[in-house]
Amino acid sequence: MEADARRQRPGDTIEADLCIVGAGPAGLSLAHALLGSGLQVVVLESGGRDFDRVAQALNEAQVVGSAYGDLLQTRQRQVGGTANAWNSEVDGEVAAKFVPLDPIDFVERADVPLGGWPFGREELDRWYEQAHALCGIGPFDYRADAWRSEGREPLRLDGALLTTGLYRFGTDAPFVQRIPAALAAAPNVTLLTRATVLELVAGADGGRVVAARVAGSGGAQFEVRASRFVLAAGAIENARLLLASSGADPQGLGNRHGWVGRCFMEHPRDFSMRLMPARGDWFDALRFYDQHRTADGSTILGRLALREEAMRERALLNASVTLLPAGVSRAQGSTGWRERVGRWLGRAATEAPAYPRGGAGWSADAHRRDTLAFVRLLVNLEQVPHPDNRIVLVDGRDRLGMRRVQVRWQWRPDEQDRLERLRALLANELEGAGFGKIERAAQALPDPRAHHHAGTTRMHDDPRFGVVDRECRVHGTANLFVAGASVFPTAGFANPTLTIVALALRLAHRLRSPG
Repeated sequence: MEADARRQRPGDTIEADLCIVGAGPAGLSLAHALLGSGLQVVVLESGGRDFDRVAQALNEAQVVGSAYGDLLQTRQRQVGGTANAWNSEVDGEVAAKFVPLDPIDFVERADVPLGGWPFGREELDRWYEQAHALCGIGPFDYRADAWRSEGREPLRLDGALLTTGLYRFGTDAPFVQRIPAALAAAPNVTLLTRATVLELVAGADGGRVVAARVAGSGGAQFEVRASRFVLAAGAIENARLLLASSGADPQGLGNRHGWVGRCFMEHPRDFSMRLMPARGDWFDALRFYDQHRTADGSTILGRLALREEAMRERALLNASVTLLPAGVSRAQGSTGWRERVGRWLGRAATEAPAYPRGGAGWSADAHRRDTLAFVRLLVNLEQVPHPDNRIVLVDGRDRLGMRRVQVRWQWRPDEQDRLERLRALLANELEGAGFGKIERAAQALPDPRAHHHAGTTRMHDDPRFGVVDRECRVHGTANLFVAGASVFPTAGFANPTLTIVALALRLAHRLRSPG
């Protein structure tokens, strides 16, 4: 069923077997996997079905350090969560890219401090398959050769650095329509909207959570009491709630060793390079790397991926390159580099570049080949988990009385050095293969606004180095779990939704058992 928390009276108590905080992709996937389980599930969502400015204002936060996006805009308090703010498109519908983490993203590496997951990629493969089914994006197969077709062939890449990978595309329909409708019709699930969790109430010894203190949008407070709780409110809000819920530990739940909120990660995007093609057939040669429909109805996009051996041998972080053909006037020889970069991206040269729009679908119109003069390289980057990139609580409170959030995030000189090295390697490989000439803006900073928040409740078997264990249970608690990208120890380059859903389905399997 679906209910509105504005109808709750002050002092009310709701009883359940499981309380899920957040109705974004993580919380919705988890609740959907528990349909018919016999568990009574309550899903608490701060927003409603539609955009609510009052709820959205609760996302206001400070940012200190390097330039970063507006946190009021990068999260969505609404059923469906950030799926409501996705910025890709498939046949006129709102969509997002899906891609799993690579095997190398799970392993410990000497050049990635605090890297490594408690398990390998193989642990998630069965859940990735189920996530594909839930998201409606076809078979779980990311081999480029499996998707080749006449007129759309992966490039022959014989160098040591690059190979061809894939993105898959899926619409927002599962998260903004189909799953919410299924939960609203389910006898064992209550989707309670306009219900903002203020804190988790722990027992006297701090070893169990006994209730969530909740406010309706009008401010009336009530409780949800449950046997088990899952935080699925996003990397920033998950950390905020743990820090705000002290129980027996004044530092916050799960924060005995000070890790809650730390290692906040993004996927910065580099727009500084473009390829001036040397091959006359480049338009047709790159058609695999445009968004297109396959024979089985899937929508895919080829991309340039880093070979695992190259990452290991050259101490590279993971990255992915999207090819975006674009047009430019030939009479630009006297124009400064920064001004040209700004014009390519439709922004003033001093501003951070916006995500390039309109890149997809270029290959469907052969008449455009005469207007496309170069290929923009969009490089999605991995960021190392750094303890000082973190979420903290600061003075000042929102309208519901919760302490406000401050995000401390920096793009550090060593990260810029890694980026410069990657740019040089990409240029050498593409130019050496005869694809053309690379032009690049030296020392240009990447754009940090992918809005792929991760890492603030990191997973580690040892509580001295993480917040949750391999089962996503908060260390030191018996009945509190976390879902979403906040548990990622490392985040690779990949759009996180597929891994978020896979981990939620894995957690649902665990929660179906008693205890």
